[in-house]
Amino acid sequence: SVVHHHHRTNQIPPRQGHRRTSVETPRICSRHASIGGTTYYQTKRKKEMSNQSNDDDDASNAIYINLTVPPNVEPGVDSLTFEYNGNEMEILIPEDSVAGDVLRIQVGNSSSHRRDAATKSSSLMDELNGLEDDDVNDTKLVQNNVREGVATVTLGEGLKSTVTLQLLEELPKNDSSSTVFDREGDGTANCPWPSGIVLAQSLTSKMGIEYLTKMLKHSEGDESIDCMELGSGLGTCGIALAHALASIETPSITSYQIVLTDRGDETIALLRENIDRNCTFGSANKKLSVTPHPLTWGNELLTDCSAPKKFNCIIGSDLLYNSRESYEPLLNTIQQHLHPDGTVILSVRWRKPELEREFFRKAEKLGIIFVNWKEFEECESFKGRCPARLNWSEYGNPESECSNEYFLKTNVSVGNVTKSLAAITEDDMECMNDEEYASFEEKQIQIYVAGYSAKKKGRKRDFDRIN
Repeated sequence: SVVHHHHRTNQIPPRQGHRRTSVETPRICSRHASIGGTTYYQTKRKKEMSNQSNDDDDASNAIYINLTVPPNVEPGVDSLTFEYNGNEMEILIPEDSVAGDVLRIQVGNSSSHRRDAATKSSSLMDELNGLEDDDVNDTKLVQNNVREGVATVTLGEGLKSTVTLQLLEELPKNDSSSTVFDREGDGTANCPWPSGIVLAQSLTSKMGIEYLTKMLKHSEGDESIDCMELGSGLGTCGIALAHALASIETPSITSYQIVLTDRGDETIALLRENIDRNCTFGSANKKLSVTPHPLTWGNELLTDCSAPKKFNCIIGSDLLYNSRESYEPLLNTIQQHLHPDGTVILSVRWRKPELEREFFRKAEKLGIIFVNWKEFEECESFKGRCPARLNWSEYGNPESECSNEYFLKTNVSVGNVTKSLAAITEDDMECMNDEEYASFEEKQIQIYVAGYSAKKKGRKRDFDRIN
């Protein structure tokens, strides 16, 4: 299983027993990770150059520090961080390093005209993104006070242009230092999770755009389309949905309102920051509103209306990880706010299938029927990443032949050794590199869609008409 009750991390959610090494200064950072286009840290490492002919002026003005490679690290994977002039910086340990090696790092240039000029000897303090591998002789860094606590998520190919979200994982110091926030929540809101990344990328894929377009056509007659994300965290999926809707031409729809919800004042403030940084849609801005709102499951979303607001689409990812005690409040919130003809899109990373199936059983008793998102499962972009084709009653059910076959025949890599999903142990998870672990995660992710059953729809319409 994967630890899901955790406080902020700077990479993919930690694995149980994941090795973390620390020293006084510098300390070892968690590994760099990439999940389906998501890069959690960006560090440049210079290739060794045969030409050592830097001019003497460059060398005399350069400022260097020395870092010693500590024991028990993995070169090419682990990183060192340190502070310089109040800025936290990070350097990937070169692959050919051994414990005790001294890394000579150029952090600046003492000449003011060097700082002002964008030349090949400029330090990272001057050029955060402009350094190329062949520009300098010494290892250069990317300044981490800009990227510290920032997750980048590249959205799907269905958008009109490439969009990469820059998601803050914590509030800027100048904001959080002056305000005392209610820290309600379990700490899981401060990083993007694999199931959320998959949902964000699927909604913005060509397949996702086509699916949303069809959904909008079924809402013809509605001048306004209202959408809500539950358990938004950093806002990954809700912001992705906003980008998807902004890309669809819908002359008959005059406005979209997308509400991102979660618990705790600090989480809502962080959501607001991420919305402001990532929700620029050009001409679509006039039609599209993206706002954060506090919401505890089981309660109604507070609006100016006396009746609960109804949403055409409700989305969520990794909402079932906690315990069965949260299922009824979650379903109550969905029931209170789902439009009679509305759609729920839920991305699930299975952890305790027997427990999590109870959520779907309870939903059916309320007339909310979850089925596999067929368009997602048939999409070439996701077939390999998320190959499970099991309905919710089958996944992880030892009595299901389909489920047993999936776990026995679906393979993952562990240190370049292939093993079946059924054979993976916690020790195997510890031995996985980040790409292997990302693949392991995605093979346990499914996306389901839901709406009210035909019988329930009629009752809902009658209830709404009466009230």
